[in-house]
Amino acid sequence: MKQIIESIKYNNGTFPKDQLQQIIKRKDEAIPFLLEIVEEVVHHPDDYDEERIDHLYALYLLSQFRVKELFPLLVKILHFPEDKLDLLLGDTLTEGTGRMLATVYNGDLETLQQLIENTELDEFARGQGLSALVILALNGKIERERIVTYFEDLLTEKLSDEHYYFNAHLVSCCTDLYPQESYDSIKRVYAKGCVDTMVIGLKTVERALESTKEETLNKYRNNPYFKFIEDSIAEMNWWACFDKDEKDEQFLWEDELEEDAYQLESSNQPIKVDKIGRNDPCPCGSGRKYKKCCGK
Repeated sequence: MKQIIESIKYNNGTFPKDQLQQIIKRKDEAIPFLLEIVEEVVHHPDDYDEERIDHLYALYLLSQFRVKELFPLLVKILHFPEDKLDLLLGDTLTEGTGRMLATVYNGDLETLQQLIENTELDEFARGQGLSALVILALNGKIERERIVTYFEDLLTEKLSDEHYYFNAHLVSCCTDLYPQESYDSIKRVYAKGCVDTMVIGLKTVERALESTKEETLNKYRNNPYFKFIEDSIAEMNWWACFDKDEKDEQFLWEDELEEDAYQLESSNQPIKVDKIGRNDPCPCGSGRKYKKCCGK
């Protein structure tokens, strides 16, 4: 098992399906090795570089295996600063960690709430705590009413006006669980102007109210983005980092950008480069965050 784990340490451009199948087949033997990888991330995050990928396999596999020891370790990782989260998790931060938290939830609601309410942390990381609560409610692990009441408390008592993205994520989560009870509070938040309307607008909330509560809940229960992690291979095998053609196309695009910059510099024309933040609106006009669109 140690040799198999070592063989998937770095990404060589090919998805290691055979190795992961072996790990899944021998999961009881693999779990201590996988936990060790995650513990290493928690205690020595600076030892990881962008070529390491074994920790992502470990996170998905441990979630699939329902290893509850992962829960506190993942919460600690989500306390890392934004630059470290980008390096270690990339798009997995917003695409997977909320579902992972819900899948290996160990009943410690207070720890999850502390993650959500810590305004010093990355907004996207805090948002994954909210997503985990929605998933837990939709899957019957925590009563919906309990989560709705908590979200209402966040909207009315614990909202930070300057965290526009987090506030939008909170509104979105209220909408996922049907926003009837929270609608008046949501309207007040929009009236204060502290919601990122590129993430969700008030009209989206109001359209949700045109359906019944059961229709809304059933829709999201059947949505794969609100389900527990069941199949690590299916979750990861389509990633762009395993697509050689797409990677080659990216490198070609980067080469073209460098060539254009060189030609501008050679022609003595002034060069103006606008820096786009990962949380800024994407310049392509999609209405999504750059981080969630062309900046992937």
